[in-house]
Amino acid sequence: MINATARLISLTLLMFACMLAAPALQARADQNDPRLNDLFAELKTQANQERADAITGEIWSIWREIDDPASADALEKGVRAMSSRQYRTAYQYFTEVIERSPDFAEGWNKRATLLYLVDSYDESIQDIKETLRREPRHFGALSGLGLIFLKQHQFGPATNAFKGALEINPHLPQIQQALQELESRQRSQDEKSSI
Repeated sequence: MINATARLISLTLLMFACMLAAPALQARADQNDPRLNDLFAELKTQANQERADAITGEIWSIWREIDDPASADALEKGVRAMSSRQYRTAYQYFTEVIERSPDFAEGWNKRATLLYLVDSYDESIQDIKETLRREPRHFGALSGLGLIFLKQHQFGPATNAFKGALEINPHLPQIQQALQELESRQRSQDEKSSI
């Protein structure tokens, strides 16, 4: 089971790498942007993975947009620092974003991701909760929550978090695979228990 857990973690870390690689945009939106409602509706019904990936990218771009130029600059610098494994610096930048723009969900989400990377799971969970308070449709935050539970061997809560992410965005192949492996693990345990 440890190999399966390690494989699940490595599969889902790929998702976070993709999120980090995308640059932060400076524009006029955030999790309250009215375009998101249409994008989420289209995402749920989209049959084409390529188009779903494009929609997902649009959602991430909107989530990263913020009116405050200083917050946008700090977010971008934090993402660069996190990508370079300068975690203390990244933490400072993301905290600056949160302090300047406390209603901006992506500031909380980026700091949650950073805290996950440095194994500060309880703190990461707190920032995920703040992210979800501001943007309940944040499939990235739910995926991150699932990863934390997976690392903590809390397989039931991990399953629930992954299901929540897929309910919002059914086009997350790494999360789909992680969920399938968790459900297969649970079936195997149930079979052993019934003997």
